[in-house]
Amino acid sequence: MDHLTAFWTELETGTDQPERLALLIGNLIDPLLDVDAYIRRLNELADQVDQRMPGGVVGRAQAEALIAILHQEMEFFGNVDNYYDPDNSFLHRVLDTRLGLPITLSLLYIAIGRRLGINLQGMGFPGHFMLEYQDGSGTWMLDPFHGKVIASEELSYYLSQIFQQPIRLSVSPDQYQVDTSALILRILNNLRTVYLSNHRLAEALSVLDYMVTLESENASLWRDRGLLHYQLNNLLAAESDLRRYFLRRDRLHLFAAAMALSGAIAAGWTSTAERKLTDEDQRVLFVVEQIRENIRRLN
Repeated sequence: MDHLTAFWTELETGTDQPERLALLIGNLIDPLLDVDAYIRRLNELADQVDQRMPGGVVGRAQAEALIAILHQEMEFFGNVDNYYDPDNSFLHRVLDTRLGLPITLSLLYIAIGRRLGINLQGMGFPGHFMLEYQDGSGTWMLDPFHGKVIASEELSYYLSQIFQQPIRLSVSPDQYQVDTSALILRILNNLRTVYLSNHRLAEALSVLDYMVTLESENASLWRDRGLLHYQLNNLLAAESDLRRYFLRRDRLHLFAAAMALSGAIAAGWTSTAERKLTDEDQRVLFVVEQIRENIRRLN
């Protein structure tokens, strides 16, 4: 079974174990990665945390105990010195190095918490990923990157302190909750951004393979992968992905016209008011025309 098929199969099981999906992404850099071995390490880590947890704690005391064990005792830290290292986005490397991003450290806490019966909810706040812990005593936010527990009413002030500028949450904190698919997509998007910023296009393309597997109806992902294929001179793959982009936007007629009328689309072709081109349409259709011209020259 290839890596993308294994990833898709895990998605289809619906087990809601984001740590397994995250470990499968690790095949990007470690093709022989033993996912089950790292699952066993998570199980062992959960057992170690359980043994260190004080008995009978609830509410904020339980949240602070979890932070104290994983952050202070076991030294799972935010990688402040090398934040944009791609390794920070791979859960197995986080387990190896004990360094990671806010989102991968949060995923680690979610995995450990579930094994201990502690429900932690991923929270995608502006510029910073955190966790929500709630029980009958109240609600608290955990920041695994900085090793902090914050009362929910202190959240805006806390984020303002981190970014040294006023941060005011415009909606209820509940609106920032992130489900498994969104969490994994954020990890992949972080990784894609790092690779693109370092002009590592082939690696970014491999990340997009996982992204389109995860969200196959997301038109922008097909566009982005098609444009990357074009940059890497994978012309037929680029054409196929850009066709899917227009299909998912219900604008396949534009793609068909670009294929049939070389130059006409870029010049502003349209047949009805409903088919008026956006700037983005024109940009992508120009690439489609370039692809067709290059293929004609090669043939």
